[in-house]
Amino acid sequence: MTGTLDPERRSAVEDHVKFSRDAQLDLGKIENGQKYAELLADTRVSEPIVSQINAPSSYLTVLMQKSNFDKWPQGLKWGLEALVVVGVIVTLLSVTPWQKVMQLGTLTGSKEVILAEVSKTETTTVVQETPEFVDEGAKEAAPAVTAKTPDAPAAATPVPVASATPTPAAPAAVAVKPDKPAETAPAAASGGFLYRGEISATNIESIGPKINDKILELGGRKAGSVELGWKKTPTSMYYHLTIPEAKYQDLMNYLGTYGKTKFSKEKHPRVMPDGIIRLIFTLDESKK
Repeated sequence: MTGTLDPERRSAVEDHVKFSRDAQLDLGKIENGQKYAELLADTRVSEPIVSQINAPSSYLTVLMQKSNFDKWPQGLKWGLEALVVVGVIVTLLSVTPWQKVMQLGTLTGSKEVILAEVSKTETTTVVQETPEFVDEGAKEAAPAVTAKTPDAPAAATPVPVASATPTPAAPAAVAVKPDKPAETAPAAASGGFLYRGEISATNIESIGPKINDKILELGGRKAGSVELGWKKTPTSMYYHLTIPEAKYQDLMNYLGTYGKTKFSKEKHPRVMPDGIIRLIFTLDESKK
């Protein structure tokens, strides 16, 4: 097309174009492109459009054009960029109110310390666990003290000296009166009772926790110093509890499902509140 090829290459290209459909299509595209380029060469742009295109779009471009920044040496450009970055960092550090930032940091730290102190005071008040019923050993000593207290006024009543001169019948009447509270004290002390028994069952390791859950479900609570189901021996568990009297038969029926039960009602100096009974029993591993 341009006539720059030697005759051999020109003939080879012409032969290839004659027999190749793709080469013919490519040749047509090239010819169309040349014609379009020739038409563009004839295009004329008006002066207002040229001036508008050459006009800078911002103050920065005006500065770049007037300073010929593109023609500067590369090292000078990098140095100027580094100075700009350092200047921005310095202005940010100088403008930032560091005192207020430090005060905010100290305030947040003090709030955390106050929260920690509140949590510590709350934990100290939680420690409060007193059993509702004291163990039977500590309670048995109480009736002995109450029985002796009425005897003190009995010994103190015959002391008055004025009774020696009148008739001797008056001291006898006074001596009879203290005997009545001494008789009523043992009667009141003997008013309590206790259910004591034992259960023989197999696999008490798995039965024990179930019995604990049932006791709690029926409203029972531990009464002694040890927990419910305390392992007294490898083959025996100890239960000391209080339970509402209305739930006693329900507990007996439940315990009977695991094995043979033996319970007896015994007198005890400790008097329980109305509607509450006390039980002590052992869960023993049955011997096959």
